[in-house]
Amino acid sequence: MARAADGKLDRQENAKLIKHIEQGGISTLLYGGNAIFYHLTLAEYRSALEMISELAADSSLVIPAIGPAYGTMLDQAEVLKDFEFPTAMILPQRDIVTSAGFCAGTRNLVARLGKPVVLYLKFGGVVTVEDATALVNDGMISAIKYAVVREDYMQDDYLKALTEKIDPSLILSGLGDQPAITHMRHFGLGGFTTGCGCVFPQMSTDLLKAIQAGNWDEAEAIRERFLPLENLRDNLGPITILHRATELAGIAQTGPISPLLSEPAESIQKQISAALEQMKQSA
Repeated sequence: MARAADGKLDRQENAKLIKHIEQGGISTLLYGGNAIFYHLTLAEYRSALEMISELAADSSLVIPAIGPAYGTMLDQAEVLKDFEFPTAMILPQRDIVTSAGFCAGTRNLVARLGKPVVLYLKFGGVVTVEDATALVNDGMISAIKYAVVREDYMQDDYLKALTEKIDPSLILSGLGDQPAITHMRHFGLGGFTTGCGCVFPQMSTDLLKAIQAGNWDEAEAIRERFLPLENLRDNLGPITILHRATELAGIAQTGPISPLLSEPAESIQKQISAALEQMKQSA
């Protein structure tokens, strides 16, 4: 999400970014970690919702994040009720929740919103398989964004257990383009989210189509094209690298990065530029 030099949300630059993503064939816009949605003030939250709802195409599905703190969720829910977003995404924090407590809070939130939410699972076991299944069975969940990092994505007992209890098509691979093939081919997940797709949306769309068609060699070749930027994100910070990469790619002036995050050093920005050039040449 782009900001002006004074730190305020920049409508014109956000319009450029949204148009770029949509023209690349992506029609779902998820505003969560990469958009730094979790650091918005309550006043900014309303402004951001107004902006993205007005700028996105009528055919695009826009999903804002909510929370992650319980009090923040409840305050933001009151703002969300003034808009027509069909769902919102919640992220359980690893160190300040229990599974049962988080699920109770989710039920309260859904009751207040009057609509189901996207459950973002980023840490294994924070929400148990049983509790996640109960939320799904009771109509509390519109989708699950699964983003638990593994050394070997083929070996994931938590995901395997989830797919045995929950329709895999309801679960989306939530770690970008890298594990998408494994998650969709071997676990049957219904799709994937992308961060680098903000910069190269057509490439990400092509990856999805190749996976859906079962063209695995083509899908793997496309996945490898994302590696220069994805490796930087994995090693140096997924949010800050993407924020600056979007600007360095000439898509939009994304502006200053919100505290509690910080600007990549000049040497790292040179690495980002080099990665972008390598990806353009491989596309």
